[in-house]
Amino acid sequence: MRTRTFILILTLTAAGPLSASDPGTTAADFLNLGAGPRAIAMAGAQTGLANDAYATYYNPAGLAGLRTQEAAFAQTQYVQGISEENLAYALPQTRYGAFGLHLTYLNLGSIPRTDAVGQSLGSVGASDMDLGLSYSRDLYHDERYGTELSVGATGKWIQERLDTTKATAYAGDLGLLFAPGIKWGESLNGWKAGVALRNVGTSMTFDQESFTLPRQLAAGFSYTGGWRDESVTLAVDGQQPNGGPRNVDVGLEIWTLQAFVLRAGYTTQGDLGNGLRIGAGIRFKTIQVDYAFASEGTLGNTQRIGLTLRFSPPKPNPVLLAQHSFEKGMHEFKKGRYNDSLTDFTQTLELDPSHPQALDMMKRTYEKLNEPSPQ
Repeated sequence: MRTRTFILILTLTAAGPLSASDPGTTAADFLNLGAGPRAIAMAGAQTGLANDAYATYYNPAGLAGLRTQEAAFAQTQYVQGISEENLAYALPQTRYGAFGLHLTYLNLGSIPRTDAVGQSLGSVGASDMDLGLSYSRDLYHDERYGTELSVGATGKWIQERLDTTKATAYAGDLGLLFAPGIKWGESLNGWKAGVALRNVGTSMTFDQESFTLPRQLAAGFSYTGGWRDESVTLAVDGQQPNGGPRNVDVGLEIWTLQAFVLRAGYTTQGDLGNGLRIGAGIRFKTIQVDYAFASEGTLGNTQRIGLTLRFSPPKPNPVLLAQHSFEKGMHEFKKGRYNDSLTDFTQTLELDPSHPQALDMMKRTYEKLNEPSPQ
């Protein structure tokens, strides 16, 4: 048991976002390693973002906001020959909600085996596995204003194996995600907030000793908007594990030239390394390749590489685009720039012919343009 615990401690301290619990007080600590190079490069700050297939790991409520099927695979190489594979799949359905699936396999390699006096007895293999099934749906969705409140849940089957000994547990995650959109003002567009309760379930028993799962309550927010014609996302998470202090994760993502992305993050979790994370990616239409790097001091570096396949390019929402154009037109109208506002209202009707206010505002704009000039 001591050998196994040592390997788990080594893995957790070498691998990115970590549990704040004292080593050995919880089982299945590999659940805290995170998944996906994008999330890792952003220091795991995904609770208030969760807008890709890996939402099934971080906040299943985010699956409801996806507009196309996604499949993602990531491979991680840790120290001492320890490796991990993550698989995630998301299937959004307008009528029935969204479904997700994830699989994690952590291979701890060969572990030396000794007897009570330290004599070598060869080696044994060890591995951990997590299989999860997620479901998410909207509680409220206003397509015109981009307002969305979604809920999601994930059921997990968890197994840890040391040689021929296995321990199994069952757990669940629950998440909420809210995007205010522009219903309460243009300034709220691009913001999201989320909360997730993770790994609530049964205990795992080793050698007649029971260990709780690494439960965690997380809350976070994110903002996605434009800066100098580039798309920028900022995400912040706060987490409270079931044993140990609170921690904070901050992540930044910048898309440039519509195909290249740079990421960086900082986490207060863990006892080794400086907490900094970096990453990059490139997108080819429906295929995206991502990479993440983390330095862990004397334990070396961890690298993750991942591939994401979107079954079709996400289509822009014409109703939401029309509302943005209308809001811009209203801004121009109030400033007295009637020619510009007329252009925006015309574009609004081209995108959404049934817009309830654009036609009326066009008439008012024409009236303003035809008013006699003051003498």
